[in-house]
Amino acid sequence: MLDLSQTIEKVGEKMPWPPKVFWVGLVVYYGFVALCWIGEATAGINHIPTAAFWYASFLGTFLIPLFMSIIYFYFPEKAEEARGGS
Repeated sequence: MLDLSQTIEKVGEKMPWPPKVFWVGLVVYYGFVALCWIGEATAGINHIPTAAFWYASFLGTFLIPLFMSIIYFYFPEKAEEARGGS
């Protein structure tokens, strides 16, 4: 029977911590928000109340999970198929 430390080691072998998808998502999320803030300030429309909240919440709710799932699951699956894997 495995003790807790061996179980944690086995889980760690399969998934790096924190996952790369977390860091990529963090950069995409805050990078997009920063670009939107810069765009608002440059265009002079930064007077819209809670605009940053709404586009950041839209991005975090709908787009980042989609991008991350494509990057982390679709591309590796296609690469595995191209290498002749099952």
